[in-house]
Amino acid sequence: MNSAFRRLWMVAVNHDFRGGPCDDLAFVVPPATRAALAGMQAQVRERDGVLHVLIAVDDDGNPLGECVGRRLLFGLAPRSPSFTRYTQLPALPPGETLLFANEVAANAIDAAPRGVELAGPAPTIAPRLTARPLELTITRPDGTPLASARLGPADASWVFRSADAGEFVVSERAAGGLTASRRLLIDAGLAAEPPWGVLSLTASAGHVANGQAFTLAFSARNAVLRYYVVVKPASEADFASIRVEDHGAAGDGRPPVAFNRLLPPFGGDRLAPALLDPGGTRKIVLFEAQTPVARRAAGPHGFELHRNGEVLIGNLPQPGAERSDAQFVVHLR
Repeated sequence: MNSAFRRLWMVAVNHDFRGGPCDDLAFVVPPATRAALAGMQAQVRERDGVLHVLIAVDDDGNPLGECVGRRLLFGLAPRSPSFTRYTQLPALPPGETLLFANEVAANAIDAAPRGVELAGPAPTIAPRLTARPLELTITRPDGTPLASARLGPADASWVFRSADAGEFVVSERAAGGLTASRRLLIDAGLAAEPPWGVLSLTASAGHVANGQAFTLAFSARNAVLRYYVVVKPASEADFASIRVEDHGAAGDGRPPVAFNRLLPPFGGDRLAPALLDPGGTRKIVLFEAQTPVARRAAGPHGFELHRNGEVLIGNLPQPGAERSDAQFVVHLR
């Protein structure tokens, strides 16, 4: 009998910052997933930022391994340390890792990732509630109870000696109606070298029969563009003529952006005038976008600096991947 391979899953990455498909993430295969792939008689490949999981089939197209219902975990590793600077992500409690899964619908990655705590075998559970006494309960995601403990005033933590790896729910309850809960993901390999994120995929019968393509979709962060113009004007009229205008909206296919013209003091999280002009010999005007602008690797274009009706800069700088904010200083003679 000859065996061949066909696709079980294909996972691509799409990012608004890049304008579509990209290779911003690498896929890491932990030891437990490698063992599961061997049991499924499956192979994993990564090509051009796309993850491919292939299963062995016989001459009749029947899978040689047990695949339906198998859950595989992959680590997600940004290729650039700037990934989180331009990516819009949900806020997580300290110590949690983003988990992307196909739990809501088998054929799509859930719209919103959630947080999990990565742990190795027999993890130490440190409650988030400080009240004592405290009731701790460990269940499976479907609600099946597994273990419980009562923590007294002298107890700072409790060791959960799980018999297997997997995902669990940690629930806390204290007097006065105080409650807290979180997800715990026990995987020795992931806990030993924690990735930035985790991808969890569960195989359905449809995946095994026909294959399934998934997309990890990311939105770009929004930024408030701020252009500080530092100048020694010829006159008040010359200073008043300075403008920032958006002439690229139509070409970019986006709504036009209007700018407010602000004079010192600026306040808030804006740059201090003393930082921009330590000697106090120049005038400063701030042009601040009235609406946040989504970050893009290329563009948006056409934000122009004008003075006395003349275009001084045709494309003002934009916040690229390396910048933590969208504040720019322009010095004019």
